Amino acid sequence: MRSARTPVSARLGTLALGVALAASSCGRGRYEPAPAALPAGEAWVAHLSRDLAPFWLRPEALGSPVGAFPTFRCDDGTLVDPELPCGEMLVAGPWVSSQLDKEFTRMRSRQTFFYGVAFHLTGEERYLALAKAGVDHIRSHALDRGSRSAVSWWRGGEARPPVEARSSQDLAYANLGLAFYAYLTRDPEVLADALLLYEGIFDRYDDPSRGLLRWAAGGVGGETARVELVAQLDQVNAYALLLASVAPEPHRTRLRSDLARIARILVARFWSEELGLFRGSLHDPLESGLGSRHTDFGHTIKALWMIERTGALLGDGTLSAWARERMPKIFARAYLPRYGCWASGLRYDGSLDAGVTWWIAAELDQAAATLALSDRRYTGYLEKTYSCWLDRLVDRENGEVWSWVDLDDPARRGAKQHLWKNGYHSAEHALVSYLTSQELHGKPATLHFAFAAPPPREELRPYFFAGEPASVEESALASHPALKHLAVAFRRLR
Repeated sequence: MRSARTPVSARLGTLALGVALAASSCGRGRYEPAPAALPAGEAWVAHLSRDLAPFWLRPEALGSPVGAFPTFRCDDGTLVDPELPCGEMLVAGPWVSSQLDKEFTRMRSRQTFFYGVAFHLTGEERYLALAKAGVDHIRSHALDRGSRSAVSWWRGGEARPPVEARSSQDLAYANLGLAFYAYLTRDPEVLADALLLYEGIFDRYDDPSRGLLRWAAGGVGGETARVELVAQLDQVNAYALLLASVAPEPHRTRLRSDLARIARILVARFWSEELGLFRGSLHDPLESGLGSRHTDFGHTIKALWMIERTGALLGDGTLSAWARERMPKIFARAYLPRYGCWASGLRYDGSLDAGVTWWIAAELDQAAATLALSDRRYTGYLEKTYSCWLDRLVDRENGEVWSWVDLDDPARRGAKQHLWKNGYHSAEHALVSYLTSQELHGKPATLHFAFAAPPPREELRPYFFAGEPASVEESALASHPALKHLAVAFRRLR
């Protein structure tokens, strides 16, 4: 099944999605409020508490000790027995079932991020305690300060692989939980470790001869020759964009310089005008076209969103405009009007892969919601795709979202937790949807922080956005007496 490829403005009008088109150009004045059909921001806080959190609050999810979060769990939330795995792990295929005897740092870091976002949205102290447990475990067991690196995975309690064979993508996600906790609390020790890992990545994996970040610094086979989109891109969304807004000097200047450089690398090296997509890799010409690994709607829209957000942070209007000009074509290609859902990508023959993949749907929603802040037309997509997310992806019985769903056969769906599926994307989706929906409905967006010493108001930011702290309420944290609870209401998100 292929989707029509009409321009975005025509598509939104033709589909009559109930949107009053904004007449003024982007960036001038205030737009009309979002249509009532778009969920209010509070709906996304309720979604996290009702639909997502139960899966991550089960005793099996917390690890032994708490903070050693397990990589694999069955769809009902129970732990996976590698010797007799639940059927969903086998159905997922060998790329999952062959790894069941491993525990991955990147997944513990992603679960740490989930609990951090849950506190950020609800202010409930239990989530802050779980986020801290994850951070403490990563810092005590995974972080290799001597090499400014982190363990990628364990098998039988043995840390693997050697330092030089660790991928730059794995290290980026090892830093995800640390960076978000540092943003949430400004804990100086956690922030120092997040910066240590960042500097280790850029110092070890920078390849001046090729002008980009390597996949691996050493190891076997052709690993060092791999030129991967995610080796660059995932440094941005996992930690660099957040750290660049909270790190002290001289780290802040270096982070912002590296963000600008990665944006230029993505544009100059990986963007394909011919495909209208970012190429997922460059080292193998036979694996850099349509249908190849990471050449899809998800990595493309995430790269465009990160370039746009980098431009917004750095005040680089040209960079933001470059990304904004290309996003509408991706939305038009990815949108499935029959279902109101996002497709995942294009196959080798150019046909549409119309299955819904959770993280790709999340990234497309997040990018569309960002554009909707300045052009309400994009709420036309969101009215439909938010319903697709809530109605088709959520597991109402046991919580969380499926990794993928077959729109024509809802019984066919992907496992909810494995070596690349955790709470990261579903939590970020809830956070971004809440922030942008509150702004679209003309309401303040309240986020919860926990600081030992609150930073100046101008240092407070709502995740990847800018916003004005309209009010700040301070209270005690009973289970964290050294920290103060700040509820910050942001307006004028942009």
